[in-house]
This record gives sequence, structure tokens and C-alpha cells, in this order.
Amino acid sequence: MALVGWIVVVVVAILAMPNVSQLVRNKGNITLPNYTESQKAANLQKKANGNKSVTTYTVVFDNKGAGKLSANQSKEIDNKLNELSNKKLLKVTSVMGPSDNAETKKQLIAKDKSTQLAQVTVKKNNYVGQQVQSLQDQLKISGIKTYVTGADALNDEFSTVTEKGIQKTEVIAIIFIFIVLILVFRSPIVPLISLLNVGVAFVTSLSIVMNLAEKINFPISNFTQVFLVVVLFGIGTDYNILLYNYFKGALARGLSANEAAHDAQKHGGRTILYSGISVLIGFSVLALAKFSFYRSAVGVAIGVLVLLSVLLTLNMFFMQTLGEKMFWPSKVTAGRGKSRIWYGLSRAALTYPVVILGIIAIAAVPFLINTSSTLNFNNADEVPDTYQAKKGYEVIQDHFSKGMSAPATVYIEGNSKMTTQAKLAAIDDLTNYLQKEPGVKTVTSATQPGGNKIKSMYLKNQLVSITNGLNTSTAGLEKIKSGLNSASSQLQSANISGSTAQVQALADGTNELQAGAQQLSSGITEYTNGVSSVNSGLQSANSQLPTLTSGVSTLTSSSAQLSSGMSQLQSQVNSISSQATQLMALLQSSGQDTTAAQTQVAALQSSISQLSSGSAAISSGMSQLNGQMPTLTSGMSTLASGTNTLAASSSTLTSGGQSVASGATTVNSGVQQMNTQLKQMSSQVTQLESGLTSANDGLDTIARGNTTMKTYLDGLRKSYVGDTFYLPKDTIKSSAFKPALDAYMNKDRKIAELTIVFKGDPNSETTSKQLKTIQSDMKAQLKHGALKDAKVAVGGQTSQNNDLRTLANGDFGRTALIMTVGIGIALIVVTESILQPLTIIGTLLLAYEVSLGITRIFSKMVLGINLLSWNTPFFTFIMLMALGVDYSIFLMIRFKDEPMPDLKDRMLNAATAIGPVVISAAIILSGTFAALMPSGVTTLIQVALGVIFGLIILVIILPMTLSALISLTMWHEKRMFQVKKPAKKAKDTTEDSDSASDPKTEN
Repeated sequence: MALVGWIVVVVVAILAMPNVSQLVRNKGNITLPNYTESQKAANLQKKANGNKSVTTYTVVFDNKGAGKLSANQSKEIDNKLNELSNKKLLKVTSVMGPSDNAETKKQLIAKDKSTQLAQVTVKKNNYVGQQVQSLQDQLKISGIKTYVTGADALNDEFSTVTEKGIQKTEVIAIIFIFIVLILVFRSPIVPLISLLNVGVAFVTSLSIVMNLAEKINFPISNFTQVFLVVVLFGIGTDYNILLYNYFKGALARGLSANEAAHDAQKHGGRTILYSGISVLIGFSVLALAKFSFYRSAVGVAIGVLVLLSVLLTLNMFFMQTLGEKMFWPSKVTAGRGKSRIWYGLSRAALTYPVVILGIIAIAAVPFLINTSSTLNFNNADEVPDTYQAKKGYEVIQDHFSKGMSAPATVYIEGNSKMTTQAKLAAIDDLTNYLQKEPGVKTVTSATQPGGNKIKSMYLKNQLVSITNGLNTSTAGLEKIKSGLNSASSQLQSANISGSTAQVQALADGTNELQAGAQQLSSGITEYTNGVSSVNSGLQSANSQLPTLTSGVSTLTSSSAQLSSGMSQLQSQVNSISSQATQLMALLQSSGQDTTAAQTQVAALQSSISQLSSGSAAISSGMSQLNGQMPTLTSGMSTLASGTNTLAASSSTLTSGGQSVASGATTVNSGVQQMNTQLKQMSSQVTQLESGLTSANDGLDTIARGNTTMKTYLDGLRKSYVGDTFYLPKDTIKSSAFKPALDAYMNKDRKIAELTIVFKGDPNSETTSKQLKTIQSDMKAQLKHGALKDAKVAVGGQTSQNNDLRTLANGDFGRTALIMTVGIGIALIVVTESILQPLTIIGTLLLAYEVSLGITRIFSKMVLGINLLSWNTPFFTFIMLMALGVDYSIFLMIRFKDEPMPDLKDRMLNAATAIGPVVISAAIILSGTFAALMPSGVTTLIQVALGVIFGLIILVIILPMTLSALISLTMWHEKRMFQVKKPAKKAKDTTEDSDSASDPKTEN
């Protein structure tokens, strides 16, 4: 029935088995509690991406040691990145290429130009390997080595390495166990039965654990399966050896197969049950751990529970069915194996307990003193160098800052948009602050996308532009001032008052000219009337010659007067014309229109010239007439003809006289108007001179103000204020600033990012301490600024390692205490003692500390690994505590079963008898853990070494510490007996003596 039942169970387990590899990749990664810094940052990152989980891969383009990448190669890289498209399991959300802008060139191109990086952000899913492969296929370039790396890529490769390591471990462990069991039992059947039992337990428990993980998120890790293998195959084989030895002994005593099987189940099964329960308790209490990674070891407890069920049922079928044939071809004998090693160790401790314990303590001191708490939290070190993500990781560290392989990201979430001047200034201030933190190489943000200050965004640069403008303004003011001074000087030198007096004299002259012109017009009228009279008289001259002579004399006198008057009039007109010319030139310089006046003056001069010519002719004629009066009679006809001519031209003379009068009136009117305007202009010029003086004084005040302002701004620029960040609203909203905002803020601009690149290894303890300082300083920096109410969290590999370091170290102590207490309680129940469990716990703890110290030295000296992996101490501890307790239970149960009355003899016999079983079990368990070494995973190798060293130490010191305890207990009881004896009566003394000789003395 047992066989059929377990066959059904195995078939169901296999059929129900989920895809273990994919399940481990999906749910086996280390997860941290939501209250940790890195998880808060992860939540902000998800929120910044529209509540979608994303992951960023770093693509490495390396020229394979051939020098700088050429321009054509760089162009081909850009083209490949631009052509990157979505695939079945790859949804690209953003790509940052090395040639996108000046800032990315600084950050993503190596100094030697031989390597370029690109950041590809994709929608996160559980198919990292497929995503990486898709990126590699699309970005492959001839002549350039392309790697895709990143935290997720490295973790996926670590899962692959672990998976392959498990496969190797399973094969090696099975082969090793098979060989050891053949050597122990000298039979091929026993190894097959043993491996079959353990195999059934492993398959069943693995199916149960993985289904629980799939259905109810039972905690698992990359190491769950591998530790199921080593623990179940290790202790399962140990338990089988113990059980088969009991079965073989019962057969040797002549019991039948059924009786021998039941006897083995009764005695050996009890020991197995006690040991198994202790191991079960040890692993089960890990469910109380806070760290899910530690809780993942609870899966081993399920395996142990299934194992106990299989071994105590399925083994019974084979033992009852095969009987002695199970050990074929060897013979079943009654002899028991004895261990000379444990006999010698136990005897020495029983004889010299204090000395032996002292030697153990002294031997352990160097390892305890040399204990270092520094551990390696770099998962990349777990991956062999042959994997492409690890190669890319190493290329980055070789050609860039080591911190470039895993930058930290600061997420800042505000209640409102982060694009205000105050918040951008706070972000920039934080960027500058973080750049000064120890261990930081560069910090990039929306205000410093290239990791350096943009000078135009700071008051220092802006104030330089302003002061340069003030210098230009001052120079312009000097030129204006010079021009005003020149204009004022010209106005002052123009003698406006003198010109006004000249114009007034001209106006007075034109008044006189108008009066003279009117008199001239009247005289011309009289003259023409006289000419008419003369002409009329001449017609009758012949008859009235005397009268004519008298009239000629009168006419001669009048013509003389006329000629004299015309000379004076000509002189006055010339003088007035000269003054009018000067005046009109002055008016023209003042902007007055003198065209009409010039025309009138010219007409006046022409008329006066005609009149002067006429008067001159009259005067000349009258002179001739007067001189020729003696011959007047003979020339009377001629005179009559001349007078006729004068009479004919008199109308012209009259017209000219009238024109002169009219012109003189017009000139006088224009000159009077010009005189009035010039007086008004003189007043305005006076006001202008006063205004120019005031303007000049104002310019002096402005210039002094400019100088004062420039001095103040220069001082401000050179002070700390000059380093203040300032962007106008228009610049913040400009298209030029948009790429920086897109790169370091989410779409609604409420979450900002800062990227921190460390100088050192981002996974080192030094960088972790620097990050802690940064986190503390950053919160203090933002406490009172524009971002005081913002949520701030630091994400990235360094932050995750920092949280992991804090959580792992803190929870390790708590978990170790819980496990130790649980195992201690189990030991108290099994041994029915207090001192024995305390001694066993102390022995196990000592073995753990010493083995860890030896492992650290061995790793450094032989493997070339300076630090232990961060989870090596935990796994070494739980394995040694849970598995090492088996051997102590084996010994103490055998000690209880020994019938000898003397405690020392009982312990010596128990150690001698159980020694071969324990040593065989330790060898098998050590060999099973040694099967982890070919996996290539550093943690598994170091855990294997720690367990192996610990088992060796346990095999050596366990019989000595427990034997020393028995010896010291007996010595103490004898001493107490000797102290109490003198105080009792003789009868009581006899009774006490009988009691002291009883072999059932309690311990």
C-alpha cells in the first residue's frame, strides 16, 4: 500500500508541477518591505510612469579594444537606437542615446571614445531573458560588441546560473551518495532504495512548495530548490543509514524481515523522528522572519516533513519485502561498527574535561577575533564572467566610473507641479549640494542635465549681462550729454537777443519804406499829371513859349527833386534788402518759410530799379531841355515828340509806383510778423537753454545712478547670491527647456528625478555608507525649502543594497535567536535535560563561528574572493544549526539507550557506537554540499565550504564537549555529596552512600 500510495503521490506531484524555472524567475527575486527606502522609490518610479512598472537596461557598445569608435560607427549606433521597435515581450517606452544632445554625450560616451552607452526603458514583465535577447538582436552591429546589462539582466543571469548549478548539484550529489552508500553497505541495492526514497520526497515536496508559491505566494528564492536538494539528499541519506543500520542489526539478531523492520522503525525511527522534528522546527521558525528571503527557507521544512513521511513508510515496504536481500551481495552480520576516533576524543574529554574545553576555546579564539562583519552585496559577483550581462557590467566599470554601472535615482514628488521657479531653484540647489557629497562623481537633474551648471541659468551670469547693459547705457548717456552741451553752446553763441534787435530795426525800416513808397506813389501820380500838363502845354508851346519857358524851369526843378528822392529811395531799398536777406537767412535757420518774402523783396527791387531808371531819364531830359531853351523854339517839334513819349510812359511809371507801394506794404507786413515770431522764438530759446541745462543735470544723476547700480550689482554677482538659480517663466515653458524636463520629470511635472553616479563600486559597503549619509543630509537640506512637503526617496541598486544590508543584518540576529530557541526547546524535550541542550547549542554556535572564519580565510587565500556573500552567514548558520543538531541527537539518544550505570562509561560507549554513523552521515552531508561547488555561484560555494568546515568541526568537538559535560556533571555531584555528608547522622550517611552508588544519577 505504501508503494502504491507514494507512486500516486509522485505522479500527481509531477503532473501538478508548475514551470519551476519561470516561477523562480517571477517570484524568486529578493523583495523588500514597502517601508524601505528603495521600495518607496520604486513606487514613485511606477507612479511617474503612469502606474506602470518599468525597467531600464543599459546597452553597451564596445569597440572590442580597437580604439575609438568612428563617426560612421557612432551614426550606425544612433540609427539602430532610432529603429528600435516593440516586439512580443518587449514594449519600449523611452530610449536615451549617446548622441541625443550635449549632455548625453558627456554622460554616455567614454573618455577614450571606444565605448558608448544607451539607456533603454521598457515595460517590466517576468520575461527578462527574452527582453534582453530581443534588444541584442535589434541592436547588433557588425564590428561592435553589443551587451545588454542592468540589475534585472544580472539577476536573470544569476537565476540561470543557479538553475544550471542545481542540475549539476543533483547529478553530482546522486553519484556521490550512491558511491558512499555502496562503500558503507557494500551493496548496490541499498543506495538505489535510499535514493528512491529521497527522490520521492524531493519531487513531492518541490511540487508542494512551488504550487504554494504559485497559488498563495509562498516565499521562495533562487536557493529554495538547491537547498531542498542538498538538505533532503543529505539528511535523508543520513537517516537512511541510521535506519538501515538498525534494520541490519535486527536481522543479524535473527529477527524476521517484518520484525526487523518494525524494530528498526521503533528504535531507529524514534531517533530519526526526534532529529527530523528538530530540523523541522529549526526551519519552520524561519516563518517568523521579517525578511521574505529568509522566510523562503521554510520550504525546506516542508521538504523535511515529507521526507520523514516517506522514510518511515516507504522504507518499511522495501525492508519488509527484501529483507536480507536488500544488502546483497554482502552478508548480514551481528557485529557493530565502532569509531576509534570518537572513542579517543570522548575518553580524553571524560578524563580531562577542563583541559579539553580550554584547548577548544583557545583554538577558537583566533577565528572569533578575526570575525569581520563586512559582506559583499554585489549580485554581479555571483555571475561568471562568461555571461553577456556580466561582461557588459565589467566593460562599464572599465571605461566609465564604477558607479555608472548602477546609478542611484532620487525621486521627489510634490503636491503641485515642480516647474515653478522656487522648486526648480530648490532642485538645482539640491543637485549642487549632492555633487559635493563624498564619493559622488556626478549628479544630473532637470536643471543640470549634463551634470554641470548651465551658467545662463544663474544670477551671476545674468548680472554680467545687466552690468554690461549699464556700461553701454552710461556710455550712451555721455554721448547724449555731450550733444546737449554742444546744442546749448550753439544756442548761447547764436546771440538771439542781438538778432532780435536787428529784426526790430529792420521792422522799423520797413515801416519807413512803406511810408516812403506811399509818398513815392503819390509823387509819381503828381509827376504823371505834370507830364500830361507839359505835353498839353507843349502843344500850344508855339503860341505860349514864354509860358513854356517858365514851365520848363519849374519842371526842371521838380525833376531834380524827383531824381534826388529816387536816389534816397534806392539807397533805402538797398539797405532794407540787405537786412531782409540777413533776416530771411536767420529765419531759414530757425525753420521759417521765407520764400514769399524773398519773392516780394525781389519784386520791390525790380520796381525801384525801373522807377529809378525812369526818374533818371526824366532828370536827364529836363536838364537838356533847360540847357537848350535858347534853341527851344527851333526844337519845339522835337520836344513835343518827347513829351508825347513821356506821356505814353507815364502810365508805366504810375503802375510801377503803385507796385512799389504795394510791395513795401507786403514786405513791412512780413517783417512785422517775422519780428513777432522771432520775439516768441527768443523766449522759447531761453526756455530751451534752461531745459537743456536741466536735462544735462538729469543725465548726470542717471549716470551716477548707473554707476551706483553697477557697483551694487557687481558686489551682488560676486557674493553667494550670484550662485542663485533663476529662470523666467517664459524660459521654463520654452521648447529649449522641454527636453530636460521630459528626461527628469514625469508628464504632469509633479515627480522629479535626480541621478547620482558614485565614484566607487555602487555595491560596496563604502558606497552604502555614503548613501546613508546622503539620505540623511538630503532630508535636512530639503526640510525648510520649497520642497519641504515633498516625498523624497532614493532608488537604484545602491539603495536596494543599503536596505538589503540593513534588513538582512537586523533580521539575521532576530531569526538566528528564534531558530536557536526553537531548536533548544526541541533538544530539551528530546534529552530531558537543560545542560545538555545548552552544551549542544554552544557547540553548534562555536562550530558556526569557527567555520565561518575558516571559510572567509579560505575564500580569500584560495578562491581569491575577499568577502563573503551577504547571505553566506545566514545559510551557513541555518544549515549547521538545523543539520548539526541531528548528530547531537544521534549521540544523546544512544547515550540514553545505553544500559550501563556509570555515566562516563555510558557516554564513552555511546560515542564509540554512534561515531561511525555520525562520521558517515557527516561525510555524506559534506559531499552533498560539496556538489554545490561546481555550480559557479559564489554564495553556494561559500555556503558549501562553511557547512563542510562546520561539520568537520562538529565531528571533532561534539563528542568532546558532551563528554566533558558528563564528566563535569559527575564531578559536581560528587562534590556536592561530599559537602552534605558530615552534616547527617550515621544512619542517614549509610543511606546516602547507597544512593550515591546508584547508576541512575540524574544529569
